[in-house]
Amino acid sequence: MRALILMLGLPDMSTPQLVVFLAIVGVGVLLFGWISDMLLRDGAFGIIINGLIVLAGAIGGTLIWRKLDYVTTWRHLGYAIGSNPAATSAFVALGAGLATLIIITTVRRWL
Repeated sequence: MRALILMLGLPDMSTPQLVVFLAIVGVGVLLFGWISDMLLRDGAFGIIINGLIVLAGAIGGTLIWRKLDYVTTWRHLGYAIGSNPAATSAFVALGAGLATLIIITTVRRWL
């Protein structure tokens, strides 16, 4: 678990901090699942599944963003994508999670 947290760019945490972090993530997953369930109505998968889809998309998007950020050389070219890297990663994670949910919902409706 600690390796995943470090891979996502979060600092190394003690066990109590890790438990609080996981509790906050759990509440956030349920909150996003509930909001997306209200917005998608009939196309929704349910609160928990919606939340897990958003979480999986957010983790995937963050990992891809971190990989692209290290591989590409945006900084030495003079391009800065956001002034705060943590906030930029948070927005990328949110966008990737919501995009994943929308794509999966659209594919489900077509099938």
